[in-house]
Amino acid sequence: MYGEKIKMIREIRGFSQEHMANRLDIAQNTYSRIETNQTKLTAELLARVAKELGVSPVDILSSEPAIVNFGTVHGTLQGNIENFYTYQKEFLETVRTTLDTITEHNKLLMKYIENQEKKE
Repeated sequence: MYGEKIKMIREIRGFSQEHMANRLDIAQNTYSRIETNQTKLTAELLARVAKELGVSPVDILSSEPAIVNFGTVHGTLQGNIENFYTYQKEFLETVRTTLDTITEHNKLLMKYIENQEKKE
């Protein structure tokens, strides 16, 4: 849903939940519920969230990846780029760990299959 996408864009921008809540003039826990899909966005609040994040409302609601312009949005271009690369690095590390785990599970499965074939 849209909450995960909003969170990802917020993190790329280097914004805290508190920052977003202040900019939107809502409570921090209300903003947190937006990111965890515990509350629905009105069209007006969606437009305000999108504006603060520097994306279009369609980018948030679309199932396609958001197009994030790395121009300045309440911050510096350098800070935004650094946050993007940090996010990307963490994501790639998660993918690498997952693939390593899958590889190990496949090796164990292959040994199990070989042992079963020897028993037959």
